[in-house]
Amino acid sequence: MEKISAENKKLNNIKTNNNRSLDLSRYSIFIVVIATLLFLSISRQNFFTYQNIYSIFYGLSIEFYAVLGLTLLLIMGEVDLSVGSVFAFAGIFTGVMVLKTGMPVWVAIPLSLFVCGIVGLINGFFVVKFKINSLMMTIGTMILFRGIADGLIRLLEGVTYPSEYRMVSKIKIGGEFNLTIIFLILIIIILEILLYYNISFRKLYYMGENIFSARLYGIKTDRIKVIIFILSSIGAGIAGILAASRSGHSVHNTGVGLEFKMITAAVLGGASLFGGKGSILRSAAGLLFLATIFNGFVMYNIDPVFTGVVTGAVLIIVIIIDTRINREKIEY
Repeated sequence: MEKISAENKKLNNIKTNNNRSLDLSRYSIFIVVIATLLFLSISRQNFFTYQNIYSIFYGLSIEFYAVLGLTLLLIMGEVDLSVGSVFAFAGIFTGVMVLKTGMPVWVAIPLSLFVCGIVGLINGFFVVKFKINSLMMTIGTMILFRGIADGLIRLLEGVTYPSEYRMVSKIKIGGEFNLTIIFLILIIIILEILLYYNISFRKLYYMGENIFSARLYGIKTDRIKVIIFILSSIGAGIAGILAASRSGHSVHNTGVGLEFKMITAAVLGGASLFGGKGSILRSAAGLLFLATIFNGFVMYNIDPVFTGVVTGAVLIIVIIIDTRINREKIEY
């Protein structure tokens, strides 16, 4: 009884701890992003131009959907390593439907996202019903859909997508701003408000902090996990479709390593691999940091192959820091 009482007290303190108005660690990613932007602006004249900055945010507005669902999973203490493969699959599958069957884009895209949702449902179902570790489960779907995506990419190798598909990611408001950037801003604002003030979304933090206490409080943890896994796959699918639309054709190795980039961005933004922490805004800031670094590589004429080195190094560092911060929780 004492243990349960201690758990309940800990659970009640979660919201207070996550809503502290002055917590430097919560804003560190913004400080790092600003410092990186300033450094590149000073050291490279071509960096801080409207065209270059807009290009960075445009790319961010496309990949953002992949980190969105993954962040929600990390808050719950779960992970989805299949997002890169689903990202690749969704883009190329939509292209196949349009090119090989003559299906209209407005039909092919929902169909593709429906299939992505099924992938998420499968992940969530096996994690919940058979208690399979989400890391291992999603490695399986990652490998499976990577193989399917590679087969479809080979099928359409060198083929340009129809103009209707290529225009999906290029829709602009007033001829100035891409719709994807507008959606990026709106989604971040809406989800940040919901995560901090809506009780239904607060349940994700409760589950990530202590799944057993969350169940004691009557939270339907299994149902919520399945829903978030579905959203994660659909988000990756949206990002993949937008990326394919932007490139205009199938690209070899599309989405390879994307899952690790998204995890790095989310953890950089304060999410924890041990659950109970995370923010959509800060995950987007983490993704912006990586995008800025990679853009800096171009400015300094550094071989793009080293982007993987940077992502890996940053991921190792943030995992070490995250583990040290959550040492008490691990021992507990």
